[in-house]
Amino acid sequence: MFSSMIFLPLGANTSEENCDLRQTKLNTSIECDFKEHDDRLVCFHGLEDKWKTGGENVQTLVLCYWPLTSFDPQDILQGFPSLKKLTIKKGNLTKLTSPFPNESRLIEKIEITETTLKELPKNTFVNLLNLKIIDFRNDSFPEMNVETFNIPSLHHIYLSGNPLKCTEDTKWILNGEKGSLGHKVADKAHLRCTVPYDGRALIPVVEIINTLKEECTKTICECKLVYVLGNGGKHIQKQLMAFVSVNCSHRGLTEMPSFLPANTTTLHLSGNKIRDLRPLTTNPIYRGVIDLYLDNNTIESIVQLEGSSWLPTYALENVLQHNGNAVSLYLGKNPWRCDCLFTPGFQDLLIRYMNLVKDINDVRCSPTNADDNSNKTIRDLRRTEICTSPDEESVLHPLDILNIILAILIFLIIGKLLYDYWSFKKTGKLPWIVAKIP
Repeated sequence: MFSSMIFLPLGANTSEENCDLRQTKLNTSIECDFKEHDDRLVCFHGLEDKWKTGGENVQTLVLCYWPLTSFDPQDILQGFPSLKKLTIKKGNLTKLTSPFPNESRLIEKIEITETTLKELPKNTFVNLLNLKIIDFRNDSFPEMNVETFNIPSLHHIYLSGNPLKCTEDTKWILNGEKGSLGHKVADKAHLRCTVPYDGRALIPVVEIINTLKEECTKTICECKLVYVLGNGGKHIQKQLMAFVSVNCSHRGLTEMPSFLPANTTTLHLSGNKIRDLRPLTTNPIYRGVIDLYLDNNTIESIVQLEGSSWLPTYALENVLQHNGNAVSLYLGKNPWRCDCLFTPGFQDLLIRYMNLVKDINDVRCSPTNADDNSNKTIRDLRRTEICTSPDEESVLHPLDILNIILAILIFLIIGKLLYDYWSFKKTGKLPWIVAKIP
């Protein structure tokens, strides 16, 4: 009876790239093989003791399936004075317990990949004066200590596949100055956040967090990035949709803030002394606010909101979002105002809840003789019809004038060409300009 397992001899093209080509689950004994032609030592499941003192000629050390949770460079690498490349791939490795020894100063490349490595000691690489590349892909680092990688000789570091936290402390990734850790990260485009922004591209999220902190200092409020909408596909999206909550409650405000951080969708203004709600209709910073809390203020009237996008758009939006029992909504045959301030938001709401608005074809602009949109169905209006004034429509755009002039010139040239052709056929004389050309 033959087993279906395939066992490759250790001498068959063994390298850091083919750790998976050997069957390792059944045989966990330590095996090492030294390749003299390229001074490469490849070991599985650990390192034989004889190599800890006898690795003088080894320039590349490959450790597949390291069995321990720790790796002590000071102890293990003392006997490898010629080592230039260290690879540890797969296994249970969680932390390095000591810096690399001075004997390892010739190392140029370190690859520790597909492990659970997440801890490095202080001054891990301080003795590695020739280190150029660090590869920590698909490990378990939640964050990186910038000082650990402050190595003048280091050119590139690879970090994709780590569960990096997207916080204010991760803003080092935005530093593109030469010599900085952010500049040395070679796979920035592939970095992803862990929870609560799981799967989102790291750099755009950190940019949002950094901008939010700066803008929040311009207010007396507390700001929080609640959620980031977007996927983690191969196309790096720098236009993620962010949801920011700003809490200005109980700050003694007598008027609504004139400035809010970008992407503010929830605003808490409870427990203040606000009376005037006109900024909701006049200040564009409130256009993106979805939830507004104004409890316990001194508001006496909401008449200022009449005709704005807040009434009835936001009132209806709030009701429909929180009432799962809504089946039908009738809004037709009302004299709806069709202007650039109110209609775009109201139109979006109609389209979003098209299944509920049963008489959507009867939701029309107020019948007014002087209005071009009079009695038109609001759902079908184009933004240019809503937000372009009659004066703007009557004025020709400079590009339109240029196009007219060019069209006239084209017709004149074609006409002249036809005339010259007709004249030549009739008289046999070439056109004057052709006759003058030498």
